[in-house]
Amino acid sequence: MTGAEKDRFWKEFASRHWERRPLSLPAAPVQLDIADEELMRALVLAADKSNRPKGSGLPRVVVTVDGRTQPIDTRPFLPLPEDRSLDEYTARVDERMRAHEWSVAVSGLHAVDAPLWDRAKRLSDDVYRYTGTRVAGRVDIDTFIGRYTSTNVGVHVDHAGNFGFTLRGRKVLLTWPPERAGEVPQHTADYASARDLADVLVGEPGALTYFPSEQLHVGESPDAVAVNVNIAFFTRSDPAGLVLDALGGLLARARADEAEPGAHATDGIPAAAAATLTALGELTAGEVEDAVWERHMRAVTSGGLGVGRPAGSPVPVPRDARVRTHEDIVVRQRLLADGRRAVATQGHTLKVADHPQVEAAVAALAAGDTLDLADWERRADGAAVPLLHAVLLRMSTWRALDIEAAVAAPAERTEPLQ
Repeated sequence: MTGAEKDRFWKEFASRHWERRPLSLPAAPVQLDIADEELMRALVLAADKSNRPKGSGLPRVVVTVDGRTQPIDTRPFLPLPEDRSLDEYTARVDERMRAHEWSVAVSGLHAVDAPLWDRAKRLSDDVYRYTGTRVAGRVDIDTFIGRYTSTNVGVHVDHAGNFGFTLRGRKVLLTWPPERAGEVPQHTADYASARDLADVLVGEPGALTYFPSEQLHVGESPDAVAVNVNIAFFTRSDPAGLVLDALGGLLARARADEAEPGAHATDGIPAAAAATLTALGELTAGEVEDAVWERHMRAVTSGGLGVGRPAGSPVPVPRDARVRTHEDIVVRQRLLADGRRAVATQGHTLKVADHPQVEAAVAALAAGDTLDLADWERRADGAAVPLLHAVLLRMSTWRALDIEAAVAAPAERTEPLQ
């Protein structure tokens, strides 16, 4: 669609629907444009736990059969090497489960697939641009695949505004505003009595559905397999949780778990716990603040996705190139308690030795300025040059930079500075 059409859609959405009322459009001007092979690739990556970013817990795979979550090997419910297409994959699982209802929910796909990370961030940036709101919680891209009479948990509230895109089949969403909660049976599939009170949203290929975060809702796809991709904006967060998460990461470095498991300190506290308390007491306020800042930057610089963009191959940055950040890239920096400089972007953080000229160059990029590297190097201190190039190399790996190489640059000046 044209820029004007997109602008009109988002302005109307922001004024009438965002956190106000549900939306169902049979032919939507906003699409994720996810190809079948892209979703298949992401599901294959999600099936391999070794692909998951350390400490993220993403992606998460939940399989249900006849409405019950299954504590089973989920791999047969995800694409296998013999599945040559999305249709072959869903047909295989549906044939295997022909006597049962089934669903596969995979959340956090953006943690293992860069194109899906980009799509989710793009939608998050559009929501922020037109509504002026960054959700307090997180942003997630997930898929829900299956044939089922109703979502396994029944009518429920996610506390997440949800954009739904259907790739296959037909999915019906029934939603109710929070003021109807007393009239709608919840956490059960027996909600027929409230059906006439619901707003009905229909997901089909090309359509868009949306419901606000506090809406009660349930999904239905009883007749054929439906494949949906959703982007959810969670509105709740726990500020204390951010601090506890940061502290947990710092304390893990103390390796208190190496204490004898049966050992106890003299006052009856287990030795491992006593060692952890000792490590906690040795932390400085600066260390804790730095750790909280770094975790917060994962959300701030990723549009709320909370995990770094899966890294691509390093892209050499010619020393005479002109570089700027791509549109909607957020860059933040901080002088850490240990004297190093932290540069955060695209959900990642890089730490390098501090230098005032590097600080100034990063600030210029963060402000959207273009940096002429040849000109910058002529004026820079020799110690600053390798530091800035280390930052630029990592930023290019995270696809944060627009790199414009000089025309007919001398060969000896096109090598990346290691």
